[in-house]
Amino acid sequence: MTKTKLIFIGLAVALVGFMFAGSASAQDQTLTADPASVPEAGTYDFTLTPDGFTQATNFVVCNTGDASLVGDQAGLMQYCGGFGSGQDNSGSFTAEGVEVGEDGVTFLLFQMAADGEAASASVNISMDDDMLAETGVNTSLLVIIGTGIALAGVMVFGLSRRLRTL
Repeated sequence: MTKTKLIFIGLAVALVGFMFAGSASAQDQTLTADPASVPEAGTYDFTLTPDGFTQATNFVVCNTGDASLVGDQAGLMQYCGGFGSGQDNSGSFTAEGVEVGEDGVTFLLFQMAADGEAASASVNISMDDDMLAETGVNTSLLVIIGTGIALAGVMVFGLSRRLRTL
């Protein structure tokens, strides 16, 4: 009986470990803009730092601070005016004379492939100097971690009840 319990616990731990194992993904790229927010609409120079890119991409500046609006071809045409120009991503670069409107601005690096590398950085107008920049959260990873912890708790609770009845 003890061997069976140990095997069950070992398999459960292995299953939870497999849930947390990373897979190849095109979501490992980041783009940061400095400054991350501006005090008012106007023309600004931005230092952009790409990270995690392995190949050259297209670079485009979009006239919206909402990156979700430029996730498809129609959004690229409407907010960005097209597919942009080539960028080698070998290090930080400067975007000079960028016009930031009331809606903010989004910088986008992307490959024109279904599973290509992509990242964006949004710059919005900050009404308060104490506001933090919107950075986003990797929600899917948080869901996986939370589910794993919940399952581990259920498993421990179930085993503890079985052990008391023996």
